[in-house]
Amino acid sequence: MVKETITTQSTSQKVEAAQAYAAQTAGEKQSYIQPGVAQTAQAMAPTYVDQAQLKELEYRLSTKVAQGSGAKTGLLWFVTLIALGAAGFAGYTAFQNQQKIMAYENAYNSVKQQISDATFKVEQKATLLENAQTKNAALEQTTSSLAQNYQTLGQSLNGLIAAQQQQAQSVNDLASKVAAFETRNPFDWQLAESYFLVNNASVKAVFDKDIKAAVWMLTQADELLKPIEEEKVVALREAISKDIAALNNISLVDIRGLGMTLDRAYDNIDNLVLEGYSDPKVRAAAFEKTQETTKDISDWKANLLNSANDFAARFVEVRRRNAEAATEFLTPEQDLYLRENIKTRILLAKSDLSHGDKEAMQANLADAIKLVKAYFDPESTVTQNTLKMLTSIEQSEITIKTPEVLQSATAFSEFARQHLLGRGM
Repeated sequence: MVKETITTQSTSQKVEAAQAYAAQTAGEKQSYIQPGVAQTAQAMAPTYVDQAQLKELEYRLSTKVAQGSGAKTGLLWFVTLIALGAAGFAGYTAFQNQQKIMAYENAYNSVKQQISDATFKVEQKATLLENAQTKNAALEQTTSSLAQNYQTLGQSLNGLIAAQQQQAQSVNDLASKVAAFETRNPFDWQLAESYFLVNNASVKAVFDKDIKAAVWMLTQADELLKPIEEEKVVALREAISKDIAALNNISLVDIRGLGMTLDRAYDNIDNLVLEGYSDPKVRAAAFEKTQETTKDISDWKANLLNSANDFAARFVEVRRRNAEAATEFLTPEQDLYLRENIKTRILLAKSDLSHGDKEAMQANLADAIKLVKAYFDPESTVTQNTLKMLTSIEQSEITIKTPEVLQSATAFSEFARQHLLGRGM
């Protein structure tokens, strides 16, 4: 009985050892599998024999072996064979599970690689999308700038179109004027310029008394009319020739020279000496020493006397007034007013000279001469020269007898009214 118990226990131990080895082998294989793949493999792996059923089977076999004394040894071998078969089956099952796990690992790695590739492609696509968005923003900004430039260009173009239209209108107007000029006489500009010169010559001769300027203008007008052979223009040239001859017969007056003479008389007014007082040269001579001092000590009395006389001559000046003078003593203010009054008369006479007003000029010069003779020393050289210049101009003939109107001016006005002004000139 004891021997059977021992045999049964040893068989049970062998079965348990085989089951433990199979379980350990299966656990080691499962440790290499990642959690997600292991769960998938476990769910898909087939279940062949339950551990509890195997133990229950072993227990029944052991009980029957214990109860049957006749077939204990055979049953023991049978149990051993069953345990070895179960262990082999468990090992085979573990091997199959390991093969499936490796297949799942390969599938997982393949899926992981595909996911990685897909992630890389997604990131690449995202980068391209970001670059595209940046380029799009820049393009929108450029488009806005181009739209603004286009608007500015449109405004400039409108201005250019308006300017071009205005210029075209000006060109049309100019073309109309050119067409009008083409229908005119080619000598119209010469006739118009001659008309201008003749009118100016009339003004110079009649009003300004400038004979030389009038003759020059008439000569220039005649030169412009030379190429024209029309009968009326020849008549104008004859009138111009008569006016030139008449103006050349007029005696000329040197108005400029007379004006210069008045300027010299004007400058002498400040140098005139009042009548009844010593001449400036006499006063200057009074300051000269009558006798020079010597270097001899023995002449000290004479030198002292000479020095005293010289000092007295310089310190005190005695002016001797002419008792027969018609004027009384003048203050410095009165002297200044007198000289300015004479200067004013001379300036008025010069103005009358330039305008050809002989009577007014003679009246102003007569007043100036009267004042100079009444208040200033007639024996002074300055007074005599001043009176001589004023008297010569007073007696000069400054009146120029010019015609009241030029014949050429009258004829040209009639010609211009009929042939030039009537055609828009």
